[in-house]
Amino acid sequence: MTSTAAPVAVRTQAPSRPPTGRRRGSLRAYWLVLPALALYTAFLLWPIGQTVWLSLTDWNGLTASPTWTGLDNYRRLVGDDRFFGSLGNNLVWVAGSWLAQGLGLLLAAVLSASWIRGRTLYRTLLFVPATMALVIVGIAWDQIYRPDTGLLNVTLENAGLESLTRGWLSESGTAMGAVIATANWTYYGFAMVILLGGLQNIDPHLYEAAALDGANARQRFRHVTVPGLRNHITLLLVVSFINTLKTFDLVYVMTNGGPGHSTEVVAYYIYSLAFVTHRVGYAAAAAVVLTVIILIITVIFLRLRERERP
Repeated sequence: MTSTAAPVAVRTQAPSRPPTGRRRGSLRAYWLVLPALALYTAFLLWPIGQTVWLSLTDWNGLTASPTWTGLDNYRRLVGDDRFFGSLGNNLVWVAGSWLAQGLGLLLAAVLSASWIRGRTLYRTLLFVPATMALVIVGIAWDQIYRPDTGLLNVTLENAGLESLTRGWLSESGTAMGAVIATANWTYYGFAMVILLGGLQNIDPHLYEAAALDGANARQRFRHVTVPGLRNHITLLLVVSFINTLKTFDLVYVMTNGGPGHSTEVVAYYIYSLAFVTHRVGYAAAAAVVLTVIILIITVIFLRLRERERP
């Protein structure tokens, strides 16, 4: 007599599902992010997309609908000497902004010294220009640079240096330097505060060890201070690069891009294209190219900075 074994039932485990409470928490998180995403889309992504679309059209800003032209605006931009001249002025401005960072580093080093009294007061006073609106700063410095009644020329005359007086904003040889100096007056305080924070994070024992090894002040600055401030300097370089490439306020208030086009920067050129000559499509193409340039150079700069890290 043979017996047959009863078939063994194979139980398959159903795939585990997240608890209901966890799923509800995830949905709640998405709902919390949704308002920020909507604002980001409405005020950043949508304007960027609209600018890119307008750059492919011919539009004066007044007619009902733009005329599609494809890449014609970009082709004209390649041969636009005025665009590249204004871009060159932007690069000069970038180089000039490094002077403000050097001044900020010098002030930070002085104010971090233990023998300084009233450091908080000095830091506050030196940082005040960075809190002022650029339009107000431009109007004030425009008065300082006045040829006849400006404080700068009056001071030079009283010091017996009449030969140095000039129309600082009306001469092509000095206008750009005068505007950059005004911008640096508002920027060095920001650089000082950032670098002060970096100096406070450097271990004092590193300076003591370097001094015991016979390093002088210059060598301690080079081998201890600068490496300790590397991240802060990178931040300042990137911020100053972006800000100077999109600068507009001071040029608009002080020189209107003149004399000639000696102080015209790309942002002001874009403004004049869109609102003076009513070439909105061409202005949008210039704006897109400027944005791409800023993104590319910023990414390259950060990549090179990452490679320098040990």
